[in-house]
Amino acid sequence: MTRDTAPLEGQLKNFITDGTPPEVVALYESLPERARTGHFGPFDGNVVVLDTETTGFSLNHDELTQIAAARMEGGQIVEWFITFVNPGRPIPDEVAHLTDIHDEDVAVAPTPAEALASLVEFVGDAVVVAHNAEFDRNFTTKHPAGYPLLENTWVDSLDLSRIALPRMKSHRLIDLVKAFGAPRSTHRADEDVAATCALLRILLAGVEAMPPMLLREIASMATPEQWPTVVVFQYFAEQCASEGEKPLPFSLRSLRRDRVGAIDHRPLVDAADIVADPARSLVFPTAEAIAQAFTETGLIGSLYDDYEQRNEQVSMAEAVRSSFARSTNLMVEAGTGVGKSMAYLLPAAITARDNDINIGVATKTNALLDQLVYHELPALAEALGGGLTYASLKGFSHYPCLRKVERIVVDGPRMRTVGKGEQHQAPALAGLLSFISQTTYDDIDNLKIDYRLLPRWSITTTSHDCLRRKCPFFGTTCFVHGARRRAEASNIVVTNHSLLFCDLAADGGLLPPIRYWVVDEAHGAENEARRAFSMDLAEEDILSLVRRVATDEARRNVFVRAERTVIMPGNESSATLFYALTAKARSAGQAFGSAAEAFCAALPELLFYDANRRSKGYETVDLWLNDEIRAGSVFQNISRLGKAMAAEAEKMVTACQELVGYLDDIEGAAVIQREIAAIAMELKEIIAAVDVICVQCPPQYVYAASLTRKNDRPQNKLEALLLNVGSTLEETFYANTHAVVYASATLTVDGGFTSFASAMGLNTSDCSRADELMLPSSYDFDNRMIVYVVNDMPEPNEASYLGALQNLLVAAHKAQRGSMLTLFTNRREMERCFEEVQPALKEDDLRLVCQKWGVSVKGLRDDFLADEHLSLFALKSFWEGFDAPGATLKGVVIPKLPFSKPTDPLSCERAARDDAAWRRYVLPAAVLETKQAAGRLIRKATDSGILILADKRLVTKGYGKTFLRSLPSQNIRFCSAAEIVAEIERSAH
Repeated sequence: MTRDTAPLEGQLKNFITDGTPPEVVALYESLPERARTGHFGPFDGNVVVLDTETTGFSLNHDELTQIAAARMEGGQIVEWFITFVNPGRPIPDEVAHLTDIHDEDVAVAPTPAEALASLVEFVGDAVVVAHNAEFDRNFTTKHPAGYPLLENTWVDSLDLSRIALPRMKSHRLIDLVKAFGAPRSTHRADEDVAATCALLRILLAGVEAMPPMLLREIASMATPEQWPTVVVFQYFAEQCASEGEKPLPFSLRSLRRDRVGAIDHRPLVDAADIVADPARSLVFPTAEAIAQAFTETGLIGSLYDDYEQRNEQVSMAEAVRSSFARSTNLMVEAGTGVGKSMAYLLPAAITARDNDINIGVATKTNALLDQLVYHELPALAEALGGGLTYASLKGFSHYPCLRKVERIVVDGPRMRTVGKGEQHQAPALAGLLSFISQTTYDDIDNLKIDYRLLPRWSITTTSHDCLRRKCPFFGTTCFVHGARRRAEASNIVVTNHSLLFCDLAADGGLLPPIRYWVVDEAHGAENEARRAFSMDLAEEDILSLVRRVATDEARRNVFVRAERTVIMPGNESSATLFYALTAKARSAGQAFGSAAEAFCAALPELLFYDANRRSKGYETVDLWLNDEIRAGSVFQNISRLGKAMAAEAEKMVTACQELVGYLDDIEGAAVIQREIAAIAMELKEIIAAVDVICVQCPPQYVYAASLTRKNDRPQNKLEALLLNVGSTLEETFYANTHAVVYASATLTVDGGFTSFASAMGLNTSDCSRADELMLPSSYDFDNRMIVYVVNDMPEPNEASYLGALQNLLVAAHKAQRGSMLTLFTNRREMERCFEEVQPALKEDDLRLVCQKWGVSVKGLRDDFLADEHLSLFALKSFWEGFDAPGATLKGVVIPKLPFSKPTDPLSCERAARDDAAWRRYVLPAAVLETKQAAGRLIRKATDSGILILADKRLVTKGYGKTFLRSLPSQNIRFCSAAEIVAEIERSAH
């Protein structure tokens, strides 16, 4: 059972990002009344709100189909201008579906030039407001008839919303009008204008309510020629000045101090210290207390209006409690609907609270992390009557670095090249500063700014680059370290798999000392652990380092910047030594740069070993570097160049360390000193990786190359992938914890945990001993999900397979009338099917979309959930973690079983070492992926649907039974394609 967290229309707080401080929520809720009673000077007067519809997004190839504009006076619409426009070309189907504007609507409409001439007359000298104004401005001024509009002031309401309301979940017009209860927008220009008119004063009220210090800073960031919307901030900044407020200089520290104050988090005690103290002992809830909590009148039952006790949930909660109490690890497979989150949270929360210790929860997806931190844990804390504290924690790159942000503010935002044009950084920087002013320690994963203008790397830091105690923002003011102190003081620390395993690889220091862990969504844990413990030599990273140490550009070269920014003490000998050290470092940087570039330039030579090198179907190649390849002349040359690069890196490390030591006592040198120290650490990582990949080649690793056939971006890399994650986890994880609980809806294969236990190193020693618990779903899968196995399909390697698959997909989609999700393992196969299936479905008025290159996954998800009859062809990102409950999803099709590619380096190495590797590793992984895909279908107790497995190997191969026995539904029917379609048609009618 999950708590319903879907936004309710008109309830503003449901549209605000989780974790927003209560006073900020209250501010947002006050804006409609402020808008009603406020006075906004020139923006109360002659304002025209405008919106356009077009045939597409290309300024060169697309054209207007509708223009709508409304003149506002005093917040009221006093005059309208609406016209269709004949674009002189057909309106694409997707655009017609979105806008409900069709060819017949525009057949006798004015031409673009005629419509724009009328628009120019209507607008006059008014301030023009549009949501995403650049788009509308470009299309209305691409013809000479619209040129006069270039003289008007254009205000972008999208910019205003992102800056004034940075904590909204979405700044799309349709979402903002839902949040504030304004007139509904439906992608027609006239209705979008009405919605923008209703929102405009709310946004102006939001700007007016911003801190005066921040308003003044934003007002000074750009001229109206660089960023027209700045006129709004300039007006309100002037109003603050006229009201006699003493203008204080902008200070990021003041902004943070106003938000976080002097928060002081006291770290909790380490559970290991309690165990080691003879006078103390840990206490755990009793089995009876846990069972009572899950009754209708118990602690958990009281959280839900429609609570029904589920024996599976009680069993899991008791198993977790027992695991903690006995210091034993646990593997739990809990099917959909068991309510596993609350089953592990309750015993973890009581144990952590009663002992005043940290307990960790690691999730694979941010969606589950947010669900736990912002919904499940607050409800549980309230039910427990207080005393339970909790916090989320992610890695450095998820949080803004205030030192870097302050540097951008001091230097001033500038113009940046975006696509073929120039745009100013001001709106992105303003949105970031506003977010900082309205946030305690939340990450920026949900921050909606244009990262093309303000790249994420430019406003975040890494563990290497962080100045720590030498940073003026260190402590509770800092996002990263403030979040860490909050985590150290919290009973439940929720993080992601990545940070958990990176902490293990780094020998701790990233997370508090946590002795009890729950690893949820644990089916993905092995891959994440392997990523953390592996090593690589990535061309992109190496060349990025080269640019910082070997370039002639003074702005980029860290040693040149050191010479220009460090103010030396007065004596001459001191300065002479400093410049001698920087000269030595610059020389070492040049030598390293040459060696590094030679190494990177040689990597594409490994494409010689690509078995499919004549095929142009794939841009990237994953190559297993077996003993034969590593002994060959191509790799030996790369190895020689790698050693030369490492030798130059060693010299450069020495030069960096000498500079770092020298700068230790120089005032004001902390930033550049830390940057040089970080470069030394990166160089040491390169040296270590070269030693493993090119010199020692220890047997615990698999060696691989990831290569690209394109030369436009440096994407080649060599990798040393940890072969056996489990043995490493035994030393780094289980030996230092009391209990680890692994939980997922998909851990078992053919009813057993053997594969998962082996992968994660469980049951190999006393500290890795683990219990098992397999709980069926609380949902009636056998009656809710029919599994069809197509028994007359050609096998996937036969030439006739693709045609048969396309015929099946067309017929099944037509019979079901849409609402289908087809999950492919191969992009080319998906796109070829789409080319054939989409036109056939279009004839029946059925929409089908495809996860093509560059298409937003989030956009596809939103589109699928919004249109009950839409069908989707998708790849890996939809195999798990995608929820489409109810009638939105009626059928899932899996054309091919998701076996790893035969050329996968890890699989190749395992096969070379173990004759049973395919059955031991490849088969279980494919079974778990199939179970995950099947799980997309039934997300609520009332859901129902069909799963079509179109891979005949389920019938012809012995391992087919392993897949089928592992599925959540055993209502399995072996039918021909025609029989399946006939059954679907009968059910649909």
